[in-house]
Amino acid sequence: MLSRLGALLQQAVETREPSVDLLEAFTEHWTGITGYYLEATDESVPARQTDIPWRLRQMLDILVHEERQRPPGDTGPCLEFLLQHKLLETLGTLGKAEYPPGMRQQVLLFFSRLLGQLQHPLLHYLNVHRPVQKLLQLSGDRLGSGTEREEVQFTAVLCSKIQQDPSLLPYILQGKSVLNGRRAPESPRTEGLEHPLGTSASSMPRAEGLEHPSGTAASSMPRAEGLEHPSGTAASSSPRAEGLEHPLGTSAISTPREEHLEHPPGTSASSSPRAEGLEHPLGTSASSMPKEEHLEHPLGTSASSMPKEEHLEHPLGTSASSMSRAEGLGHPPGASCPPAQPSPPRRDSNLVTCLVALCRSKKSRVALKARENVLLLAGLAQEAAATCLARGTALCPLLVGHLCDLYSAVPAGTDPADVLSMDRASWRSQGDGAGDGGFPGKESLAEFLAWLDFLDELVMGAHPLVAGGISEAVEEKFFQGILQPQLLQMSELAVLGATAVLTGTVRQLRSPSLLHRLVLFLLGPHRHPETPGDAPHPLRAQLIERCDHLSDEISLASLRLFEELLRKPHEHVAHNLVLRNLEARAYLQRGPEERGPPETDPEEDGLDLEEDPYFTDGFPDSFGVTKNPSPASAPSGKGRVSEVVSSFLCLVPEEAKTSSCMEEGGYNTYVHDALAMVQACRASAAPWGWPSSPRPLDSCHSCHPGVAFYEGHFLKVLFDRMSRILDQPYSLNLQVTSVLSQLAAFPHPHLHEYLLDPYLSLAPGCRSLFSVLVRVIGELMQRLQRVPHARAKLLLVRRQLLGLVPGEQMDHTVLFKGVVVLEEFCKELAAIALVKGPPEGPP
Repeated sequence: MLSRLGALLQQAVETREPSVDLLEAFTEHWTGITGYYLEATDESVPARQTDIPWRLRQMLDILVHEERQRPPGDTGPCLEFLLQHKLLETLGTLGKAEYPPGMRQQVLLFFSRLLGQLQHPLLHYLNVHRPVQKLLQLSGDRLGSGTEREEVQFTAVLCSKIQQDPSLLPYILQGKSVLNGRRAPESPRTEGLEHPLGTSASSMPRAEGLEHPSGTAASSMPRAEGLEHPSGTAASSSPRAEGLEHPLGTSAISTPREEHLEHPPGTSASSSPRAEGLEHPLGTSASSMPKEEHLEHPLGTSASSMPKEEHLEHPLGTSASSMSRAEGLGHPPGASCPPAQPSPPRRDSNLVTCLVALCRSKKSRVALKARENVLLLAGLAQEAAATCLARGTALCPLLVGHLCDLYSAVPAGTDPADVLSMDRASWRSQGDGAGDGGFPGKESLAEFLAWLDFLDELVMGAHPLVAGGISEAVEEKFFQGILQPQLLQMSELAVLGATAVLTGTVRQLRSPSLLHRLVLFLLGPHRHPETPGDAPHPLRAQLIERCDHLSDEISLASLRLFEELLRKPHEHVAHNLVLRNLEARAYLQRGPEERGPPETDPEEDGLDLEEDPYFTDGFPDSFGVTKNPSPASAPSGKGRVSEVVSSFLCLVPEEAKTSSCMEEGGYNTYVHDALAMVQACRASAAPWGWPSSPRPLDSCHSCHPGVAFYEGHFLKVLFDRMSRILDQPYSLNLQVTSVLSQLAAFPHPHLHEYLLDPYLSLAPGCRSLFSVLVRVIGELMQRLQRVPHARAKLLLVRRQLLGLVPGEQMDHTVLFKGVVVLEEFCKELAAIALVKGPPEGPP
């Protein structure tokens, strides 16, 4: 009975006054931490082998338990103690000193858990966000350090809090004023004058705001029960100080030299005038010092007889007393210390710089987590936060600067084929390009493309202000600052490597903002029709001319670049390269009839089929006869689809065809690929507002009277290349036909008409794709007549290309390979025409 009554009374007491026990336990653990620095004798013992991690966990558990027992928003005495006595400031100083070894790791863990587990908003408090800023300064500067995981965990908690309340971002990012020694704007005059463990502030004028736990005073205060003051210090004879804080274990009187806290010979700790913003970490004193702000002294130095200095700090083991000798400053004994020069300001370091540095970590999980947090910050919807990120931080320059560094690490002679052989990089798969062999420089190229992919996704998901800032920096620093000089130089090796990496860059980009800037950078903004005497966009003209370069490798790389550009969902690419020159339909012969048979045009730049003896076989009887199709039979109204398909299939005479001898399918084998390509082009062009039918000729004549047709620089180079298909390398022919097929797949009616309609009545001096092919076929048949056993040799070359027989050296191999490519290209054009035309029956 008595035991039950005692238990009830004990429960009532604990329910009535739980905070007393919690505060006592909390302060006891804090005292235990501070006491370690007085009792420890071996400075090499790691922090994890001491009781410090356990005590920090206990303190955190007490804070979490206290918060759960109180109403939401109510601050308990333990949390008040932590805030009023700047425990986080002291822990930050201990972490900076890295004593005992590994202390920084423990401090980072405590900060992360404290901010992550407590629901009470803390980051608005100066005594919280200021030590957070200082802790961020220590993070991210040393790649490969042992605290990277703790650092990224710490930054992740901060980003999570900022996502919940974007107004916190300025509090976290204002690291500049803290790091360079300027007081935060909300801090009072002496805010920041703190004396962490083992410091003294004797003989200091009155200042308000000094609080002591448990209702103690600052004068004649006996040693608090249960709270140990290291070094046997007391808080007696100390006048009140505004904003002056003495954490547990500090004193406000001059203290003698204490164990493990070194004071240089001849130093003392008495009679200190008022000091503002002066921080004294463990083992420092503020006696006998003139007014100084943020003085920093290396270990074992003093600030006696020194004039007012700013931005200086006292690390562990220093004193500010009058001293004749300043160790480490090179002053002989008895010499007075000359006025110290202000230390140069440190590099501004804050959450952004820390995150970007962690993004470059070699530890894939650390880098991945840091990049996810950057994405989180950049995606904040609040405009004030986005403005702060884009204009108030170095986020954009840091991100793009790393991109430029990675690009510079890619070998200059990278083979374009190697670039295209790589799968599309992903920033989430860091390190996939390493360790699997491949070509020299693959790892560097993979890192560059992965970081580019990260920036691409960052721009897509970021606030428009942040996305615009990153895109502008990429254009200015990377496109114009690095790519343009390399693309315009004369060294063929450098041009080849730069074009190859540019092709990979084009393939990698998906964000509309970056893609738009890249397209304008490469092609220029011009949209008016080209004329032969135009002043061209320098880079555009250079890239197009290289498609017909003396070096086949450079031509091949340049053609691949334009093929990748044409695949991107950007209307300006097709318009700038081709469509702006087809708007007036000036390629058509002016006359009452919109179309006519090809043979009726005596000035066509090509051979008439009926006049050429090599075109008598293999063509249908109706080929070349004037057609009058119904307007609904085709999108352009230029003949039935079946007739267009037959026209392309019958271009190559039977004696030059070899696919039928190999039991290969006809053009049907290309239908599936053509359908996929046409559907992709239609999906990309859907938002561009292209017309569904050609522009009426009357409208073209009124808007562009007397305009002479010019096919444009790009089509001119492609047609010139196509006309030499019988004399070019096999790989180059494949690439030229691939680019033309990509153009033919676009759903614009003028482009469809110009490239896929064999029945165009061309204006004098004009050529179309079909007319170029007709001329090539005429040349082919003449040359085949002069080659003995041409058909047998042509069949053997096709077998070699298919890998059915080993390759053998023979005469006219280039010619025969060109014939094979020509036959397959005509089949591909027929498939594209079939897919683009309206269905005439079941598919």
